[in-house]
Amino acid sequence: MVFKKTTSNKILALTFLIASQFCFGFQDLKTKTDSVSYYLEKNNFIKALNYAHKKSENYLLAKDYNAYCDILIQKSEIYRGLNDIENTIKILYEARNIAETNNLLEKQALIYRAIGNVNGIIFEYSKAKKYLHKANKIALKLKNNSLLIKVNQGLFKICMETESDSALYYLNKTDYYTKKSNNLIEISNNQSNFYSYYTSKNDNIKAKKYLDSSYNIALKIGDKTLISNSKNNLGVYYMTVEKDYKKGKQQYLDIIKMFPNKDNSIALSQAFLNISYAYEKLDDYKNAYLYNNKYLELQDEKYTSKLAKSNQELETKYAINKVEEEFKVKEKIINEKQDKNQKLLLLFASLFILAGFIFYFYYQNLILKQKSKLKDIDTKLQYKIISATLDGQDQERNKISAVLHDHVSAVLSSVGLHLSAFENGLTKDQINDLKKTRSLLKDAHDKVRDLSHELVPPLLMKFGLPFALKDLCENNSNSLIIFNFHSTLAKGRRYNPKFETKIFFIVSELLNNVMKHSKASKSKLSLEETEGNLCIVITDNGIGFNGKNISSSNGFGITQIRARVKDMQGDMKIKSKNGEGTVINIKVNIL
Repeated sequence: MVFKKTTSNKILALTFLIASQFCFGFQDLKTKTDSVSYYLEKNNFIKALNYAHKKSENYLLAKDYNAYCDILIQKSEIYRGLNDIENTIKILYEARNIAETNNLLEKQALIYRAIGNVNGIIFEYSKAKKYLHKANKIALKLKNNSLLIKVNQGLFKICMETESDSALYYLNKTDYYTKKSNNLIEISNNQSNFYSYYTSKNDNIKAKKYLDSSYNIALKIGDKTLISNSKNNLGVYYMTVEKDYKKGKQQYLDIIKMFPNKDNSIALSQAFLNISYAYEKLDDYKNAYLYNNKYLELQDEKYTSKLAKSNQELETKYAINKVEEEFKVKEKIINEKQDKNQKLLLLFASLFILAGFIFYFYYQNLILKQKSKLKDIDTKLQYKIISATLDGQDQERNKISAVLHDHVSAVLSSVGLHLSAFENGLTKDQINDLKKTRSLLKDAHDKVRDLSHELVPPLLMKFGLPFALKDLCENNSNSLIIFNFHSTLAKGRRYNPKFETKIFFIVSELLNNVMKHSKASKSKLSLEETEGNLCIVITDNGIGFNGKNISSSNGFGITQIRARVKDMQGDMKIKSKNGEGTVINIKVNIL
């Protein structure tokens, strides 16, 4: 839970529910002997998904539908961890059909609960209640106390979020089943439920009682996440109810010491922001500024580093693995066909010695054709791998640009507004310091904006490909080289956004090659649309090169550009000779 000046107790309680351990999760991780759970704990989604795929296939072949439903639920947890709600629901619906067809009541209850929780995440509260009630009905029939606790906690949370009067009913239901449990984590969660409920009702005495109880149980368990949640709530209580900012500050200092390696970004993010406010109220603006910066740095790491390292790895490797699997299937078919032909030839050779010579030549010819096919498949595979990798880079470029523009830039703007709020009542020296801080903040904001524009040019998004390429030519022109732009396209012509982005970066790299290597003084970029194709011609009057020696070097070179064009159902031809300049023709099918 993150504390702010104007936050009411009611909002604090609801925020606590979102941040605490009884949010819309699916299943508790079982043990580290379960490979899917182990990989999820390590945030290795690729290995977890591969393991789940293999297990699900084995269970389905063996018709072990109980185990198959369990692995499907775990697969849904993987996609949920990646925020892929569409695939999460798709897999859960598949599991639901298997469980219902085979009358697996316990699995039905687990799946209904999972579906209800996912619908709660996307604010489909009616559907969420529907499936949670179905899960509750089966749990009552099976007398499954642990599942009854979790289902009623889910219903309690929905009622809290929707401000329903039924919240107290499900709170008492959860308490009833928890009293039958010896699980200290469930008991601690139950005390937290009461704390959040009474906080929303402004009953601070009862809220503090249950908060202390939850904290003591968390200490007994030794669970760092539970302890940090309790300390965070204690800090908010001290600052909002008792107005004791020193006590509040100490709670957040304790949380920060608990995670020296930053292995709990949620707890640290809350602690940094709240302790910044505590220092501000204690007139310690230096530490307030320090921890506010730590909060912003952590947010930046969360939305960039994790996104780049996890999602890019998953999406790119998944695309590449998919292409490689296609190649293996085709290779297997060709090899099987080759073995079959070899056996037939041997059979005929044993029966007809004379005919054996004829079949020998046929066999050699067949081998050559098959090798040629394998070579063609291998070439296509390489192009697809390159294209899949570049597509992954384009996706990450767009995502990082969106994060920089929509989040980081917004946060910097918000910080600027907060600084403006401090100006009244400051001394002259403090106002000068504030102006310097604003100037630094503006520089940072401008750099973030410029980086966002470099990743995805705004002119391309707003006005389309022809306008963006014309602007590119104008910006690259200087005293050493002039880029002329010519287009016969209709004014305002637009294409598919992905198509425009790919073409823009292909042309951008080619123009960059002209500037770096051609030593030309003039270059021309022409666009023309004919028979459903976009024709691009780039010419220069440079030193040229030997077209037979085009390098397949790493990076976004000629080979990579050719792969991208081929993947777009296009063709690229390069004509160049030493001392005679270069002409590049690209024809791409309009998507």
